[in-house]
Amino acid sequence: MDNFQFDQAEGLRRLLGEPRQRIYTFLSTLPHRNKNHVLFNLAASLSRSGSAVMLLDATCSREGVGFYQPQEYASATLAQVARNEYAVDDAFYHVPQGFDVVRMADSAGEIGKKRSFRNWLDLSFESAAVDADVVLIDSLLDKENGFSLTAMESSSLILLIEDTERSIKDAYMLIKRMAGHFGRMPFGVLVSGSGENRSQAVFRNMAQTAAHYLGVQLYSMGYVPKDDHMARAASLGRSVVDAFPMALSSFAFRRIAGAFSDIGPSQQNVYEMAGA
Repeated sequence: MDNFQFDQAEGLRRLLGEPRQRIYTFLSTLPHRNKNHVLFNLAASLSRSGSAVMLLDATCSREGVGFYQPQEYASATLAQVARNEYAVDDAFYHVPQGFDVVRMADSAGEIGKKRSFRNWLDLSFESAAVDADVVLIDSLLDKENGFSLTAMESSSLILLIEDTERSIKDAYMLIKRMAGHFGRMPFGVLVSGSGENRSQAVFRNMAQTAAHYLGVQLYSMGYVPKDDHMARAASLGRSVVDAFPMALSSFAFRRIAGAFSDIGPSQQNVYEMAGA
């Protein structure tokens, strides 16, 4: 257990620098519902720990986390703000769990490839995120293996995976695509749906493969065990930490959120939180 916690702490140290607004871009090989469970509950847990959190759905699809609670979302998207159709405040939906949800666009076609519009989109994002301590981005790679926002290219990249052959293979292909487009860079890995020992084995096997064949270093960001309480909490319109604080996944989210939100000048603080 100590080794796995050290891996998580080392991942946080490598991926995160001095205290500032922290932006995490998540790429997932999970079924979209499972992915949305993880992102929504991580945002809720970070908010409960005292961080001002913005959760951005940049998938431009109804499978994104922006539709996790489909009856509750803002009327405007960042793309509409960039086109000056709405004010930036219209793009926010403040959920009862204490954080803001923002959607990038209703479809990828809204964003397009024009550099001038991408610049306006970048400015709209910066304006929307100005008060956030932590920004979590639910994202997909575009056809050119890039991102729709410039800020995502310099953010901490985290892969959400599960212990299945398909998920691990797809995650490896994502790493290969991004390494080919952006060059070699580190990636965090968060394993969902497995216990500690199996998650540790999945991560280490994947890290060895990525290092050997791509020269890419991966860092463990922890794990979230399989837990039906997440779906039950979602059906109640609540986070699992709020609805079922003693559930296994609640302990996992508190541990991960504590490590994320306690980043400070001393890296030892990160180690202590990750190993708590």
